[in-house]
Amino acid sequence: MQDILPKTTSNRVIDFFSMAEDAGVPVVRLPLPETGSLSIQAGKTGVIGLDDSRPMTAAEEQACVGHELGHCLYGGFYTRATPFDLAERHEVRADKWYILNAIPRSTLFSLLRRGYDAWEIAEQLNTTEEYVRRAYYYYMENA
Repeated sequence: MQDILPKTTSNRVIDFFSMAEDAGVPVVRLPLPETGSLSIQAGKTGVIGLDDSRPMTAAEEQACVGHELGHCLYGGFYTRATPFDLAERHEVRADKWYILNAIPRSTLFSLLRRGYDAWEIAEQLNTTEEYVRRAYYYYMENA
């Protein structure tokens, strides 16, 4: 696929596996069919678990690791006993962290103005269509 990133934006796509390694956050593959991924507090930064019970695309893996890395780097961990509203707040913050790092506002809106669809943007940024849509709504609500 042709490079569709605008010349005025950073043409870098973040590798969240490398970012996790640089931050000292191990990524462990294990069966997690119900969640796809998780992060747990361990040591100073945490550990990320990534589902190996089904095939994932590279974009799905990046999105999962990026979201979980958000939990690890801002310290947003919770347990099954955590009240739902607090757990949801941590999930929203992890999504925000991932979106800000993986899908920059200027890149997203530049590509949208040029007529690209969510799947094309997702492919270019090595993320998922779901996160492209979440990023759009996040940026629209937080202009």
